[in-house]
Amino acid sequence: MRYHAPSKQFTVSLDQLQSCTANLLFAIKKIRESAGLPLDGTGRQGAIMSDACHAEQAILNACQSMGIDLGATRAGDLDVRNAG
Repeated sequence: MRYHAPSKQFTVSLDQLQSCTANLLFAIKKIRESAGLPLDGTGRQGAIMSDACHAEQAILNACQSMGIDLGATRAGDLDVRNAG
């Protein structure tokens, strides 16, 4: 990330965004693996969210707030089999 003084804005390169996205998808993959949840994006089963689901949802929400679209807005909906 770089601060551009004339425009008073931060700029982020495409490489930085792609690296960030890859790391976040890998984090979701590891959260699911540690909780024994499926990696294929078949969605959550049941109405109760586990701690792993809440952690994944927090990552998705953080991405959304920064304008990064990982391809899902709900925990369990991403296919992360190939992440990392």
